[in-house]
Amino acid sequence: MRSYKDPEELRRLRERATEYANMAVSADRRGIVSLAITYYNKAIDILTDLINSEESPEFKRMYRRALRQYRDRVNYLRGVSSGSLRNISNIKIKDGEDGNRPQTVRRESKKEDILVPFKSSITWDDIVGLENAKKVIKRSIVYPIRRPDLFPLGFPRAILLYGPPGCGKTSLAAALSNEIDAEFYPIDATMIMSKWLGESEKRVAEVFRYLRERAQHTPVILYIDEVDSLLSVRNSEVGGEIRVRNQFLSEMDGLKGKESANLPLFIVASTNRPWDLDIGFIRRFQKRIYIPPPDKKTRKELFKFYLSKVNYSDDIDFEFLADYTKGYTPSDIRDVVQTAVIEVVSELFESGLASDPNAKPRPVTMDDLRQALKRVRPSISHVILAAYENWTNRFRSD
Repeated sequence: MRSYKDPEELRRLRERATEYANMAVSADRRGIVSLAITYYNKAIDILTDLINSEESPEFKRMYRRALRQYRDRVNYLRGVSSGSLRNISNIKIKDGEDGNRPQTVRRESKKEDILVPFKSSITWDDIVGLENAKKVIKRSIVYPIRRPDLFPLGFPRAILLYGPPGCGKTSLAAALSNEIDAEFYPIDATMIMSKWLGESEKRVAEVFRYLRERAQHTPVILYIDEVDSLLSVRNSEVGGEIRVRNQFLSEMDGLKGKESANLPLFIVASTNRPWDLDIGFIRRFQKRIYIPPPDKKTRKELFKFYLSKVNYSDDIDFEFLADYTKGYTPSDIRDVVQTAVIEVVSELFESGLASDPNAKPRPVTMDDLRQALKRVRPSISHVILAAYENWTNRFRSD
């Protein structure tokens, strides 16, 4: 499933990731949000490639930690720029040990630092494509919440969204929280795992205890990002990792007990690496939904969706763009359009006209998009798609 790159290629990738990270942090500090998001996403794409290509477990852990930090920052910046982020007081940027990496800052032991509700403005209409996933989620959670009396045999309490990064897993979970007006609590392994003996499993128990209390009054979604980093099986494990998995297993089983059977408490998890998950947890996610890369029709709609937000010329060839971008994720396509827009806006600044508040950049042209396509490459390979298809044939349940 994985093809390792030669050491020289890995070195070049590390250098590029560092370069993009430095540029992202620099733009972030200057308040240039769109540029910071672009460079963070470029660093994320390269780190994803490194994770899939690196043999060293130590390097992999380092890459995953940096990737999570950059994703946290991107989500923060998007929330701020759209005005949709409500409670984000526990996420801020500061210098890391190397002086340039953004860190997610959390105090060690307080529940309120682990569980911070996230309010997003994303709805089903904001997600282009993924109609099958939307249908399954609506049938599994939305309809039972609206009319629980029609589901005497119960309904799924845990859903796994799996597929390549950047294809909309987090957006689906956020849109679901809006659809059922739920409190949405995103967590990842860094929020749970502790170096102190016994602390991690206590955190898991505390999280579920708190969410059960909240679910007495309102629907609640616990969203576990990169669940494989928390619930996977590794060749070499310490006791803490096994105890955390067992505690999660116990808590998930508890959702089916008499005390929790009627509580609107749901677990939605996402992963780019479903094959790393413990088989016991795979079975407990009653719905396992593949979130694939977009097909040609969806890629065309994605370009129209992102370009609708800017001024563009009438020479845009959407058919060509859809054909050319096979293997691109929605995130990649957004980056293509964003890269073209940044170039056009930069022209305005470099001409000196940006000081005039009435000055506007020229329309984005097809040539701008062609140039952007040369700079933004697809993040999905045929090898990784084959791995997802194999896993889907074995475990899909939608």
